[in-house]
Amino acid sequence: MVLRLSLRFRCLGSLEIRSAHEWQAVAGGRARTLLAILMIHAGEPIPVGRVADELWSGAPPASARSLLRGYVLSLRRAIGQDGTAVLTAEANAYCLHVGRESVDAYRFEQLAADGQEALRAGDVDRAARLLDAALTLWCGPAFAAVATSPLIAAYASRLHELHLAALEARMEADLLTGRADKLLGPLSQLMQEHPARERITALWMRALNAQGRRAEALNAYVDARRRLAEDFGIEPGPHLRQAHRDILAEHSVDDPPASDPPATPAAAGRKQPDGTRDAPWQAPASIGDFTGRDTELAGCLKVLDQGPGTAMHLVAVSGRAGVGKTTLTTRLAHLLRDAYPHGQLYADLHGDSAQPTAPGDVLGRFLRALGVQGSEMPETTDERSALLRSRLAGNRVLILLDNAAGEQQVRPLLPGSGPSAAVVVSRRRLSALDVSHFVDLDVFSPACALSLLEQIAGTERVTAEPAAASALTALCGHLPLAVRIAAARVSASPGTPMSWLVQQLVDERSRLDELSIGDLDVRTTIAAGYQGLSTVEQRTLCRLALLDAADFPAWAVAAAADLTTAENRQVLRALVDRRLLDEVRVDQAGQLRYGLHCLVRIFAREPARQEPPAAQLAVIERALDSWLALAQTASAALAAATLADIRPPRPAAAGGDGVEAAAGSPSAWFEAERAAIAAAVAQAAGLGRADLSWGLAAAAHGFYELRDLFDDGQHAHETALSACRAAGDRLGEAVMLRDLADLHSSKPGSDIGRKLELAAAALRLFQQVRHTRGEADALYLCATVHRTRGEHAEAVTRLEESLQACRAADYHLGELHVWQLLGIVRRQQGRNDEALNYANRALTIARDLGSSRDQSVALGLIGIIRRDQDEPHEAEQALVAAIAIAEESGDPVQLAFLHGHLGALYVGSGHPRARPVLERGLELSRASHSVFGQALALNALGRLDLADGDAPAALDRLGASAQLYRDAQNTYAEARALAALAEAHRLAGDPEQARSSARAAVLIFRQLGNDTEADQTALLAGER
Repeated sequence: MVLRLSLRFRCLGSLEIRSAHEWQAVAGGRARTLLAILMIHAGEPIPVGRVADELWSGAPPASARSLLRGYVLSLRRAIGQDGTAVLTAEANAYCLHVGRESVDAYRFEQLAADGQEALRAGDVDRAARLLDAALTLWCGPAFAAVATSPLIAAYASRLHELHLAALEARMEADLLTGRADKLLGPLSQLMQEHPARERITALWMRALNAQGRRAEALNAYVDARRRLAEDFGIEPGPHLRQAHRDILAEHSVDDPPASDPPATPAAAGRKQPDGTRDAPWQAPASIGDFTGRDTELAGCLKVLDQGPGTAMHLVAVSGRAGVGKTTLTTRLAHLLRDAYPHGQLYADLHGDSAQPTAPGDVLGRFLRALGVQGSEMPETTDERSALLRSRLAGNRVLILLDNAAGEQQVRPLLPGSGPSAAVVVSRRRLSALDVSHFVDLDVFSPACALSLLEQIAGTERVTAEPAAASALTALCGHLPLAVRIAAARVSASPGTPMSWLVQQLVDERSRLDELSIGDLDVRTTIAAGYQGLSTVEQRTLCRLALLDAADFPAWAVAAAADLTTAENRQVLRALVDRRLLDEVRVDQAGQLRYGLHCLVRIFAREPARQEPPAAQLAVIERALDSWLALAQTASAALAAATLADIRPPRPAAAGGDGVEAAAGSPSAWFEAERAAIAAAVAQAAGLGRADLSWGLAAAAHGFYELRDLFDDGQHAHETALSACRAAGDRLGEAVMLRDLADLHSSKPGSDIGRKLELAAAALRLFQQVRHTRGEADALYLCATVHRTRGEHAEAVTRLEESLQACRAADYHLGELHVWQLLGIVRRQQGRNDEALNYANRALTIARDLGSSRDQSVALGLIGIIRRDQDEPHEAEQALVAAIAIAEESGDPVQLAFLHGHLGALYVGSGHPRARPVLERGLELSRASHSVFGQALALNALGRLDLADGDAPAALDRLGASAQLYRDAQNTYAEARALAALAEAHRLAGDPEQARSSARAAVLIFRQLGNDTEADQTALLAGER
């Protein structure tokens, strides 16, 4: 295979391809990820299954193979004229047929390896040239803007390590050629970024020594040795030891040791024989398994590890109970011991207890540690505070104030000026203090939590049961205290599997009992903050714990706790301030959402469940009722209603403060409440409140359908359906069956036979309960299945029955949908005049109802019919108008369809915008997981390839399109795709395949009763 020599691939930075003389970025997130996988395995075939697993994290969708074909086509276009030859699909595998030298990462690896080999061989000039060439290839982090996968993450990590090694080797070459003066800046930055990398520290020492700064070089060794011992419990490695020996060996006589700093008035602790006193060192003992918090430590050290100055630096550390505030502060104190030679003072202020420590008592302890005795001790707090400031003036002492209640308790305990400093720890954020640096600690990341578990329980235990280890830390909510307790329990029971403890923690009723060992106890830690709440604050926290929603807006809190808006605001502020309630995020509707940490929720449920069951149920019902009322408000305000608005007989309560967001931005409101509504549907079903459960699911149905959220909708409706059947609620059961049938239109690869079963079952129930609008909907949904199957006579019968029911119930929305579908059926039968008449009727009703989506659908149908009637100008006007409406209402699925149809029109007229419009449609379809939209765009792109004479591309696209239509059981669209595929085979010089595809298309057209298109296809295939 001969390919253009200019073809290159770049991943050391943005993912780009150079197919001519310039670099071009690759569009599409999954296409970039696919290219990255292929580049890593350049020249090697990769099984399709493995590619799919990498792209979708081990859970590829049912349409993965068809989606992959689309991504491959996109990459082939990006590669250029050699795309088909370079990126091949053969033997159920994909392969990027290029040499590894075409990929910058592999060129970097080879150049870096050659450069380091030259350096070892003593050829420093050649090493420098090779390493420069290797490092020049880097334009940013490897695989920037590429969604990660296990393969990509592993290779990116390897490249990062090789990049650092190449940088180190290049700097070593500069040292050997006498250019140490140019290295100090870059090495200083690398030291900060990689403090544990010994080779960088060794190069820093050598560069300092080469500049005549021997003392600093030796001091760097001392610092590094201490850091390695404290952080990792190890001695320096060979790079550091050799650099140390070399620097010492350059001088025949060592420098005399520096004398100790003179004693100062502040250094007044224990008396020595000569009358001086030791400095007080009161910080708690450090721990050997300190984990994570590198960023937080670095921020604190930047503020506190400065030279002496006049300003007093204050760091405030805040966070929930058990998050590791004291551990971080203790670690910080030990790292700063040399920076504050005159001592460290520590006090636990017991701010979470009923009686926090009085500032005067703390000042007395501090002053005694500084040598103030007996009658010298002032009586009042103000006097003691003034004496403390006097004793600290001009000295570097670090004050550590743990567990502070508030600013008023802290202020008397602070130094008056520099060079002393203070660190204050509190659950609250002490915003009223003049703080130099705030640190707000949250729970560990999953990786940090696993690291702590591994350090305490041992690597072997974690490696032996990785799934149990991850589950254990998750059940601890990644709270450092809880993880530490669990890890200690695992370590204390070497013969008990970790999975056993996981099983104990799964039961929420006993989880807090299990998270206790020695004097470490999660329940006690949370209880300390809870006891400081007022009665109404405690009651609100407990009531919120009864809700299953992971997070919720303020109006849900007010409903559950039965509070006024003003009371609610005050209580929320107090709970957040105490770190028992979290401000999670501002959601899509502009609402601030609140949530409970899983262990706080379990704690608060314990007193909540001491209340009578009826009282607990009333709390939950008030909250669920508010969600239902607002969901119904938002549903009524959506751009279109898909089906009749059928509600439970019992009216929902008023929505309270949330009405404005629900009515003003209904789509954003539903997006914000998606998870909460799912939880509410399930909780209502579990409580036996079928009416609340199906009412919520039904209210959200229009949103699920408009956004193509089949999985969300199916789960909610099936949960509610089970509740309805258990309660004997036939109306709710009918509505859930109807909605599930409607949702089947959105599901990729769904079984339309199942949709017909659901619609028919709904029809029987609606007839039993005498609900005419529901009956009309069910008949219409049955008709959609018959139309898709090509059973047009049955479809028309059902539509006529639905129309009668609509008119009997004065149901204009249902009548609109009947006219739309009749228009589609008549178009597929080739009866375009009738189809246009029905489409115009649908448009008139849509405008009368103000339904923007239905206006867009009707205009789109008119555009398609006009295109079939060879009226391109009128067709374009209708389709462009439909797109404008869909854009304004934010309807991605409708936009995808309309771009596909407009692009198809442009293909027929030779319009220059055909390809970009179709590619936009394909992008929208993939983003919204619309199989029909993808098939539509691929079909039109294949026709465009035919017009351009590109038979291979046309065959790929048209074949994929026909398969997608076949999978969706859309017979008419499949027939059209097969007809176009026949033309592609003819263009490719394969008359036998052309005849086969044409015959298949003719057969389907005949079955549909569309003799016009059947005759046209047969004529093109030479069958007539």
